[in-house]
Amino acid sequence: MRHDKVVFRAVALCVVSFVLLEFYIISQLRLGKSSSDHKMPNALIADTRRLIAGIMNTTYFTVKPNPATFECRTPHRTDKIRLYRELLGNYDVSHVLPVTSSLSEHVSETGAEPGAIPNTAHYVWCGEKLFRFENYLAVLSAIKVLKPIKLVFHYNKLPLILELYHTWFNELRQSFPSLVLRPTSRVLNCDSLDSLNFALEQLASTVGGGVYLGERAVLTFVPSEWKHQEYVTYLTPGTNSSDEVIVFARHGLVEPNVTLNQFKVSLLGEPHQCLSVNDFNELMKSRGAVDPEKWPDDVISPCLVAPKELYPFNISDNTTPFGGVARILFYGKSDLLIPKPSEDPADFIPAVVHMITLKPDVNNDSYWSFHSYLSVLSALYVGGFHRVYVHGDIVPTGEWWDKLTRENVTFVYVQNVETVFQNPVKQRPHQSDILRAFILLKYGGVYQDKDIFWTTPFNKELLRYPTILCYDWPIYTEWPRGINLGLMMAKRNAPFLKHFLESFWYHDDKSWGFNGIQMPYKVYERNPETALIYDKLQVICYMGVCHPVWHNDSRRPFSEIHRPTSPFDLNETFALHFTYPKPDPSLLSYDTIRNGTNYAAVLGQRLLAALEKAGRWHLLDKRNDLKMDAA
Repeated sequence: MRHDKVVFRAVALCVVSFVLLEFYIISQLRLGKSSSDHKMPNALIADTRRLIAGIMNTTYFTVKPNPATFECRTPHRTDKIRLYRELLGNYDVSHVLPVTSSLSEHVSETGAEPGAIPNTAHYVWCGEKLFRFENYLAVLSAIKVLKPIKLVFHYNKLPLILELYHTWFNELRQSFPSLVLRPTSRVLNCDSLDSLNFALEQLASTVGGGVYLGERAVLTFVPSEWKHQEYVTYLTPGTNSSDEVIVFARHGLVEPNVTLNQFKVSLLGEPHQCLSVNDFNELMKSRGAVDPEKWPDDVISPCLVAPKELYPFNISDNTTPFGGVARILFYGKSDLLIPKPSEDPADFIPAVVHMITLKPDVNNDSYWSFHSYLSVLSALYVGGFHRVYVHGDIVPTGEWWDKLTRENVTFVYVQNVETVFQNPVKQRPHQSDILRAFILLKYGGVYQDKDIFWTTPFNKELLRYPTILCYDWPIYTEWPRGINLGLMMAKRNAPFLKHFLESFWYHDDKSWGFNGIQMPYKVYERNPETALIYDKLQVICYMGVCHPVWHNDSRRPFSEIHRPTSPFDLNETFALHFTYPKPDPSLLSYDTIRNGTNYAAVLGQRLLAALEKAGRWHLLDKRNDLKMDAA
């Protein structure tokens, strides 16, 4: 009975507090002001009532933080990937947000006096799902803007690891020294207020207060009002989840005779608005022509909601204000990250081709095939390159190689790859991946597989760029794209190649495509200014279907490999890459070339015509050898 009276009194006190708070908010709005001189939109008034009503229905329990987790867990492959990044550097938004002397207090770094800003940031993870890039961007904003001494990651279950693309959480674990992983038995449902409710209780339990960021809430700067306000909350009008909320609390529940629900009501009493990306961009655009000194103090909210399913490629060359802020957070600079062509001819990519041939696994058969012979000739007489270097651990043999020895073709002996970062490399494709990177890093030029056939002369303007790459066609589940390195161009000491070799710190010798197709995309994603993606560099043909990646219908899962793609003109691309089968049936002999009608046959016919035009009769079949002798 006594317990019932206590509960009744607590509920009554909360109801009275709620009514008084609503009366206070409405009275302040009627006067056209609030304690921070920010006007609160009508939509936020309704949100405040709803949020407060929601926490009133929450069962009170003693606020006691759970200890950090140190439990043993089964190591995952992502633990072996080297993901460390420098996260403790400066955060300068002066080039993106309009900072002047009059606004220096409004838009500022956290160079405030000790104690002005709480030293703890809280991030609450709900459900069982992937930790995506937009989530990482929110956490990065907490680290770079607040510079917290402790970042507490609360969770029921740690983020899923389904693919090796979404490694953002592991990157966070490797890069931020004082990340605290704190499990909770509380059920945290997504698309609800559970995480917000839980976060308010964590803020209450911390004497020094803290800052809570929702899963997609990006903090762009520390506003001046935080220096003199006890509590400040930002949320999106109409939100029904905890994703789009930021809460600042100077201190926790330290006042006597104040209940937890009263503390929550105080935190949510006068929320400000979080901005969508569109609202943020429009606001910055509309204010662009206005003298910044005439901007009101509440010209911009520090809370920006990152869109769902965001990827780094969405921000690397994004010219909007949001793109600039996102680049500062992820890349550490606001500049557009695009490759720049060189003006110095000495810095151009050399107009030479490199190929690789390695001993077979079973025997030492070094026979140079007919289609490999055609590949070399296409580089010289169609592509227009000066010389072809064939690197390998065994000298090629056979009639087709003998013909090539009288051309601008040079064999260069190189030992095969045994290990990478002391891990064994046994698969021939992986050995070739590593070798081609070292060869281009040392000499510069063009690397091509032996199943590449040039369709047109190469564009000399491309030689100005540090590296030229092309996307692959398959859809790799969560991976945005893959990059096919069967044809690539790079100058000597190209930065992309260095980063690519570093990515082999984790090498999966059992996966044919992880290190050679997927990780090159990850390297490019991290360093987009180091390479030019040129979709028309090559067209990859697989199982008789060619995939021009500049066409939308060329991308597809492997389950749809036999579905035809849109037709294209051979003059639209520089080369065709026949990955499987090898060779294409139309490239088996001179007769199949002359009698064929598909892309491969037409390509072969172009090569034969180029050889005839150059008077290289001896490079054709024996009938043309006789013609050459007669001449």
